[in-house]
Amino acid sequence: MELDINEQGPEDMDLTDVVLEYDDIVSAISVLEKRREELRTHILNAFKEKEIDVLRVGDVELRRQKVDWKLWHINRLKPYLTKKGLWDIVESVDRKNLSRLIEKGILTEEELQGTYDVETRYNLRVKRA
Repeated sequence: MELDINEQGPEDMDLTDVVLEYDDIVSAISVLEKRREELRTHILNAFKEKEIDVLRVGDVELRRQKVDWKLWHINRLKPYLTKKGLWDIVESVDRKNLSRLIEKGILTEEELQGTYDVETRYNLRVKRA
């Protein structure tokens, strides 16, 4: 895949060239994201098979980080938050808003038990040594 990026600023380019370059970049990003996901899946599978969390190749270090995601159940959560007068703050099941309410002590993990399932996911961090 070859991407030709114009060195001129967009304000110095013809609009047609700006649009065509933009389209090329959007297409390239799509291809790169698909490839990154394939590589990520392969790397995470290797971490799992080898039962490791850190891998170093040359000056590149990959680190697998376990993260528990809450999968909220709106049909259980909305009535509870509405009763507590908090639904207007959340408005929809937004993980970040709910986490903030827990961090501020407005809600507790215990009182929300049963309104979510936990799914383990892994982040992959890349660091150059």
